[in-house]
Amino acid sequence: MLSLQPQAIPQRTHIPLHVEDHDQAKDVQLNELGDLQDAVEPFAKLISRSGQSVRLHCTVPTTIPSCDTFVDAQDLHDLRTRSLVFIHNLVEALRSQGTPASYRLQPSSCPLCVVCALPADSDANKVKTAALAAVENAHLQLSQKALLADLEDGLALVIT
Repeated sequence: MLSLQPQAIPQRTHIPLHVEDHDQAKDVQLNELGDLQDAVEPFAKLISRSGQSVRLHCTVPTTIPSCDTFVDAQDLHDLRTRSLVFIHNLVEALRSQGTPASYRLQPSSCPLCVVCALPADSDANKVKTAALAAVENAHLQLSQKALLADLEDGLALVIT
């Protein structure tokens, strides 16, 4: 598991959360990295520290759920566009630092995009579920932000 150093991540908001996983409770901390342009470099630095190749597992919203996040299809399109551009920029940043990187997109009905950076042998679904649970439990009303979740099995970036 990667450790976070304060100088590597500008911590603008710190939101402690409590997430239940099976029979074990654990605290998940979300750190706001600002907008997506500000989040690429710190997230890439954290990921590339391991020196291993990285596979990004990314959920992309495909439907408008019944929530206050999306007013119309344009909001959904905007989130998808911002998320895909971020993923492309992140892969480029990782490769420029010498870290082999690839990604996998997965359609989702959740009103958020989740980017999980995992070693090849990790369970992506477990990490994505924990990241989504953390954000949903926080009941955040943030828009156009990047939130970093340091989970037990890896890092996840949540794009609102």
